[in-house]
Amino acid sequence: MARQQIIMRCRVTLLTVVTVLVSGCSTAPDTSSTHESLNATLWSQTAADYVAVSTQAYRVAAANLDLALADSDWSAALEQQGNYSSLPPAVLMDIDETVLDNSPYNARIIMQHGEYSQETFTAWCEEAAAPAIPGAKYFVDQATERGVTVIYYSRRIEILRDCTTRNLLALGFPLPDQQYLLLNDKQPGTSKAHLRTELASRFRILLLIGDDLEDFVAATKTDPAGRKALANQYADRWGKQWIALPNSMYGTWETSLYDFDYALPRMDKLDLKSRHLDD
Repeated sequence: MARQQIIMRCRVTLLTVVTVLVSGCSTAPDTSSTHESLNATLWSQTAADYVAVSTQAYRVAAANLDLALADSDWSAALEQQGNYSSLPPAVLMDIDETVLDNSPYNARIIMQHGEYSQETFTAWCEEAAAPAIPGAKYFVDQATERGVTVIYYSRRIEILRDCTTRNLLALGFPLPDQQYLLLNDKQPGTSKAHLRTELASRFRILLLIGDDLEDFVAATKTDPAGRKALANQYADRWGKQWIALPNSMYGTWETSLYDFDYALPRMDKLDLKSRHLDD
């Protein structure tokens, strides 16, 4: 009897050890800590579909260049006024997620379970290591070969000029003059709509290329329904004068979901965003 008790105790002890070891090795992930940008960033970094869509967008843009150059009445900017047919041709391109791929920065945010900050983005920019968006270099080469001026305009702030320039040049994007790199110095005159107005007085704007509604049209700071209405209002321009790149990681599409209140705590933003889900 004593011998049987000893054997039973040994079996229980062994089972307990095995259970602890197995559970310790196969603990289920804590899904409550999954970052809200995980799938979007993985799509940008791993999906063949993302490469296809971006390449397709730039192939369409390159094909439209010849159409635009041949039609002196062609202009992509709603802000273009007066007799612009004899102005030199140019294309306006956003930078982030249009020319430069910042998904590695977003991946760092996810790994740290954090949020965007100007400090961490500045550190990322200083590395000048963002890869090119698929198709972007092909398109820019086509534009420069045709004598079309490429103008980059961005919400990046002025202190990022040097690292942005280094990144663009390292990838072979032309930047013959700093006047063709327009950044935000947080003055009203550097809003994208204002910049389009100013540039349209000096160039015939053939194409607008970006990943955010504000890259194409003014008055986008409204609710999602209003933004969709604005996009539909100019439906005839998409894929013609306006070329949109995919970006599900961030943008004013997202901030419109919490009324552009950037100071809200993260969990409050998540709560407001989840209310827009339609099942």
